[in-house]
Amino acid sequence: MAREYQEQRLRCPFCPFDSFDFDVLDQHVQHVHGDRRDDNHKNPQPEQSGLSDFELAQLLAFEEAGLPSELALPDRPNVPASNGMESREGATPSSQPPTSAHGQSEGQWVECICGERVHYLELDAHSDMHAQEKLSIEGDDLPDIEATEQPLRDVSSSFSTNIPKSLRNHNQLQPKTPPSSGKRRIPSLKEVFLGSPSSPKRKSAYSGVSAQQGKTRRLGRAELGPYAHEHQMPGWLRRMLEEGVKVTATNRIGSDGALVRVETIANETPDLVPVLARLSHLDKSVERAFYCSPHVRHVCKMQREGGFCGYRNIQMLITYIRGAGVNGSKHFRERLPSILQIQDLIEEAWDKGINSTGRVETGGIRLTRKYIGTPEAQALFTSLDISCEATAYTSTGNVDAADTMLCAVCEYFDDDRTKDNVDKVVITEKPPIYFQHQGHSMTIVGVESRVDGGVNLVVFDPMFNPSPALKKLAMAPNTSPKGSAPEKLLKAHRRGEKYLEKYRDFELLKLK
Repeated sequence: MAREYQEQRLRCPFCPFDSFDFDVLDQHVQHVHGDRRDDNHKNPQPEQSGLSDFELAQLLAFEEAGLPSELALPDRPNVPASNGMESREGATPSSQPPTSAHGQSEGQWVECICGERVHYLELDAHSDMHAQEKLSIEGDDLPDIEATEQPLRDVSSSFSTNIPKSLRNHNQLQPKTPPSSGKRRIPSLKEVFLGSPSSPKRKSAYSGVSAQQGKTRRLGRAELGPYAHEHQMPGWLRRMLEEGVKVTATNRIGSDGALVRVETIANETPDLVPVLARLSHLDKSVERAFYCSPHVRHVCKMQREGGFCGYRNIQMLITYIRGAGVNGSKHFRERLPSILQIQDLIEEAWDKGINSTGRVETGGIRLTRKYIGTPEAQALFTSLDISCEATAYTSTGNVDAADTMLCAVCEYFDDDRTKDNVDKVVITEKPPIYFQHQGHSMTIVGVESRVDGGVNLVVFDPMFNPSPALKKLAMAPNTSPKGSAPEKLLKAHRRGEKYLEKYRDFELLKLK
């Protein structure tokens, strides 16, 4: 009976999601359909006559978990439907997604409580990330430590690319004794990732790069998302985007004792890179880590906003440009351009002939919810004379795009300027990277090599808000997590090989 139980697919009653694992399905229902679960729990139990051993066991398990009975046996005619089974907008409880007028499966996109319509195969991972948003550290896990007593004070000096002269090119000199600091020369991230000269990763390090050239065509839902054929976004959403996020101004006492007026923007989190770098240093599973400039801010979506991840990632790159005062900062002296303003900038870039095939592929993006990607980000920055470089990585028969992309990221952060740095964690002055895979984009702010030989991208994902624990650490630099907190806090920002192997194509956009 146990084998029969494992082989049965358990289906969600509210959307097409299903799973072999009861715990996975339970977590999905709690995070995505929690408001309906309470109503369904009040329903009477189904009649149990004529049920098989497997069905009885599944009914009992669901009853003990507080889940509705129809979730256990959705196909049994003697199991009454719940009163709260009406489908949400964009979702259907049917196991067969309906087909839209455009011939594509509309039911593959399910609306999450955050307002985003997510492909149902991604719902489990999406729900898990929402759980990470709520992560907090209580009591002894987040002690208040004076700066003079904190063990990380000595470590913080390593978060720099300023290399002592005594350490420059010391590996070429092949000294017989370690440097006077006592630190050994650690292999570069590229060396760690590629392995030996005979490693398959090394042989295909660059052969997966592709320009992805081809005939221009009108894209569909697979590329532009569930609103690919929408002519205009709803009025309520346009008004919400025009109004923008809440901005709060407070007066604080500065280091010189004077009052300083500080603005807090609801969906922006500053000073997060140094926090993640400290956590990487505390995590014993990390061998080396490199991070981008701390000037970049995390920018997340607003509630019920939907899939504007590409725009939010553009905003994150702009926070670096503005904070670091590099080329192009003159365009962003005020607050970040809104999503609607970014749409106008992209359309203006197309008018100038920059990546203008994007208009043909998308049919135009102004006032729509169509997804944008790397070409649109490149068009915007190029039109403002901000130098950038876009590269595509494609899987072929002998080449894994994830390997070639990871190799490029490792080489980007650990280059000639950092090759002699022997510190475990280094914060560079490099810009973050715009990172795209099918259906989603993020901002790469760092890369970790693990003791076990694996590699993690460290990202700012605009779909999710940093946890209260991370925000607390960012606001209080003299505090430090201990125990198992580093791994827990970093989980939401790590994208390892297990995550990346699901995708066959990637794109990177690097500011120069």
